[in-house]
Amino acid sequence: MNKKLQMMENGPVGKALLYLGLPTIVGLLMTGFYNFVDSYFVAQLGTEAMGAISIVYPFVTLVPGLGLLFGNGGAAFISELLGAGKKDEAETVLASTIFYCFSLSVLSQLTLPFLSGLLTAMGASEQVLPLALDYARILLVSFLFHIPSVCLMNLVRAEGAVGLSTCSQLTGSILNIILDPIFIFSLGMGIRGAAVATAISQFVSFAILVQYYLRKKSYLRLDFRKTRLHSWIVSPILKIGVPLFAINLFQSLSLGAANIAAAPYGDRVVAALGIANRVVGMTTFAITGFSRGYQTFISYNYGAGYWQRIREATKKAYLWGLGGGAVISLGQILLAEPIVRAFSQDGAVISIGVQALIAASVLFFTYGFQAMATVYLLCIKYNRAGFLFSIGRQGLMYLPVLFLFERIWNTTGIYYAQAAADGLTTLVMIGFLLAISKIRNPGKVN
Repeated sequence: MNKKLQMMENGPVGKALLYLGLPTIVGLLMTGFYNFVDSYFVAQLGTEAMGAISIVYPFVTLVPGLGLLFGNGGAAFISELLGAGKKDEAETVLASTIFYCFSLSVLSQLTLPFLSGLLTAMGASEQVLPLALDYARILLVSFLFHIPSVCLMNLVRAEGAVGLSTCSQLTGSILNIILDPIFIFSLGMGIRGAAVATAISQFVSFAILVQYYLRKKSYLRLDFRKTRLHSWIVSPILKIGVPLFAINLFQSLSLGAANIAAAPYGDRVVAALGIANRVVGMTTFAITGFSRGYQTFISYNYGAGYWQRIREATKKAYLWGLGGGAVISLGQILLAEPIVRAFSQDGAVISIGVQALIAASVLFFTYGFQAMATVYLLCIKYNRAGFLFSIGRQGLMYLPVLFLFERIWNTTGIYYAQAAADGLTTLVMIGFLLAISKIRNPGKVN
């Protein structure tokens, strides 16, 4: 057993959570930051260009989510197997998971012929569509290595290599920030330059991760001859991966639905909403990053049967998640105007964007609790409940609220729909957790 696995099994719980969570937070925040910077440079090209990447944003967050589907599910299963001392089975799951992700990355290219229709359905106007197509086509091709990269980021964390995962994200993000102005302005490529810069950065991140296995530096050995398509591999992966992918799926659907609801009010509203969503999307990564470290910890200890460590970690995760969420909420509210001004010089866009960002931030802090509770339920095998809650915040709760609020309060209803969905989801989750806390056997499958 290596030192990283020993820390998860025997080290102080708080220290282990910080060790697993902080690098992931930094890595995901940098990923969000380069999306943020990408938007900043594209915004200099005008409101239509900002509207274009706002339309594409739901699509480019959804497809890489396929990497999260198998990456998160595979990582949780591998951590559980390592906790139970089953290294050979863990290596079979590793090879199979990576093979599945490469296969999905190839299949993702089948959407290319339908891209124009998809973007139109997602709210692209005649003025915005050509720019959106220029941006989306290049990013879609980059999914050939971006989907496996997202998967690998999670898999290396399963054996405690959080530093490598963070290094790949930091390197890709910094490179993207450097390349953006070069390709957009110096080379005169405009919005296509932003997409090319992102694609190059994603490939570099992928190369950093894949060499870890190819150079045999990992605790687990990657051998594609061990690849299998068996239910004992696929079923546990999907039980955790599908609900976590559903978060990504419904985030994309909710962003697309918001764009569709906002489209009749004009490109300025779509652009402003896109700015607010990018900001909130970036800060969401901080909480998501910590939840991934928490997931690795409790999956390992669930496999080892250490329930006291799981309980202690869960209490800390709830407290830290809520605290971090509160700090983020307050910061977004107080700094809403300067943040939005960084993306647009259009007075109408700034005014709308500030209102939208404040509205999205009012109850954002509750996501800190929601993310930890969803991971907890999935890792202790309350799979159906975990799945329902994973699609609650931006699916079951958000979508009906969005269209109801839009009909009643127009654009104001669109801006405050997420806050209402956050409040409803949190109340239901608290009620469910209080109910299952009375069950004596915490490992019982739901």
